Amino acid sequence: MSPKMSIRNALTAAMLTVALAATAALSVLGIVSVNRSVIREAQARVNHNLHVLRTYYQQRIEMLSARLARCAEDLDAGDPFFSERLRETQRALNFTVLNVCDVRGIPLAGSYPESVVAVPVARDPILRRALEGETTAGTALLDGARLFAEGGDALRQSMLVPSAGGDKSPTESALFWWFAHPLRDEKGRIAAIVYGGKALNYNLELVDEFRELSFGTDRYRNKPLGTVTIFLGPVRVATNVLEPDQSRALGTVVSEEVRRKVLGQGESWGDRAWVVDAWYLSGYDPIRDADGKTVGMLYVGLLEAPYRALRNRLAAQFIVPAAFIAMLAVVAALALVRRITRPLHQLGTAANRMAKGDWNASAGVEHTYAEIEDLSAAFQRMQSAIAERDRELHVRNAELAETNSRLERANRNYMETLGFVTHELKSPLAAMQSTMDLILGGYVGDASDETKDALLRAKRQCETLQDMVKNYLDLSRAERGELIARPRRIDFVKEVVEPSLAETAPLFKSRGIALKTDCPNALAAHADPDLMRGALVNYLSNAAKYGRENGSARLAVAANEEEIRVSVRNDGAGFEEEDRERLFRKFSRLRNESTRAARGSGLGLFLCKRTLELHGGTVGADSKPGEYAEFRFRFPRSAQATRSE
Repeated sequence: MSPKMSIRNALTAAMLTVALAATAALSVLGIVSVNRSVIREAQARVNHNLHVLRTYYQQRIEMLSARLARCAEDLDAGDPFFSERLRETQRALNFTVLNVCDVRGIPLAGSYPESVVAVPVARDPILRRALEGETTAGTALLDGARLFAEGGDALRQSMLVPSAGGDKSPTESALFWWFAHPLRDEKGRIAAIVYGGKALNYNLELVDEFRELSFGTDRYRNKPLGTVTIFLGPVRVATNVLEPDQSRALGTVVSEEVRRKVLGQGESWGDRAWVVDAWYLSGYDPIRDADGKTVGMLYVGLLEAPYRALRNRLAAQFIVPAAFIAMLAVVAALALVRRITRPLHQLGTAANRMAKGDWNASAGVEHTYAEIEDLSAAFQRMQSAIAERDRELHVRNAELAETNSRLERANRNYMETLGFVTHELKSPLAAMQSTMDLILGGYVGDASDETKDALLRAKRQCETLQDMVKNYLDLSRAERGELIARPRRIDFVKEVVEPSLAETAPLFKSRGIALKTDCPNALAAHADPDLMRGALVNYLSNAAKYGRENGSARLAVAANEEEIRVSVRNDGAGFEEEDRERLFRKFSRLRNESTRAARGSGLGLFLCKRTLELHGGTVGADSKPGEYAEFRFRFPRSAQATRSE
């Protein structure tokens, strides 16, 4: 058995566990709360800034649209200085492109290359709405062909955004803030459209302006604290996110998750994200053209590192007092455990001294808790009571020892007397039986039938007395420890079964019981033949005495490699189930109508059980009341299982 933990150690472990677990749980909850609060507030700031920039983005478009409308009032297609005034307007508005075409898209003035015959007015929603008579503005995606049509190869080349990895084709399209205003003739009819816009590709000035508006110019470890990016599809075309070499991360792409959410589903996305080489608390909004198609994204990111550092500082500030509280809790727990367990240890020491016979051992418990003082008082009362009872037990034990000695002497004398008396009865009983056999055999003259019947009944009584004498002699030997098995290699059939059948044959014959046997011709065993014969004769004689007169009985002997099994079955009254346990007890006899007339010592089955126990075997019995009784025993064939007493 493994050693038990002491109460002191158990209480110490429990209190330390509770204190440390509570502190750990409090620390974890505090750290999680701090982390969530810091990150949540930072993410809320990102989301707010994204909303502000989205509004500002739209306001800038509306403001430039209004300025274009005012400047267009001074433009007249018939003016000989129209082209020069158009260029001045372009410079005033700081537009990348500003062109004029008629209602069919035929170029009239601007930066068209000579090869362009017409611009696709019908496919451009901004220009198409301007033909309806209103100033129109929005975000537009211009592909490479359209860029060439509006400004030639110089404009198209200037908008190319190389792939950051260098293994993909550059982005040939460009995002523009795109504007259009109708120009009317003297009759008020729309005669032309002045249109153009400000490129968002490479518009670093714009994203830096957005960043300063949202986050200022603060940096953290040589990185901008906040960043703003304009995406054309998934590609950064204007950004202040920096590469490790401090160059702008133009041409890099967004993650697949953001691409699917914002570009694919047209929804905003906000969470922690890995951007180029660092974690940012990020927000993405879709940028849509005039037809509502998502063509890009507006991104706002806040560097997570300073907030993580802030979180760690706050967590450290939280952990220090928590650790101090934990230390105080541990000290208090140890003091409390000592105050509780010290008197218990003193009581335990006193109890150990009492166990060694020192009934005057003092617990010496100091003033402590009420329950322990009550326990100490109860211990002292118990100590006094045990000391008194110990004195009484010494007196009683001395008396019992004397009584046992007298009983042992009386039992020994009784057994010696029983053995002597039963031994002396054997010879007269044998002589009486011999005389009766002579008379019944006709050796002393003829006897009447009445005389023979009387002698036969007397002979049966003598046989019963002989069985009783034998059983009492065996009991005397058993009680004195002289019933010893002397096993040897025998033929169980020749030395046990056949002699037992011969000895009990007259009993079966006298009651008219037909005995059948089922037994092999030879059977090797390791046993004491005399004791085994006694057991089998007892089973057979019981079958003859208690079996139904003129009925049948059966002896079965079987064996395998490990054991020998013997059973004796007879027709008759049998016994009830509740009598089974009493059958093999000393001086136990069944009392029913069929057994009341038969005499016996009540020792036969008890001695059978002792015999089989000496051979390492077992006994048993079964019955169906009113029909049969079956008694059996089994024992091992090997010498190792046999023992002697």
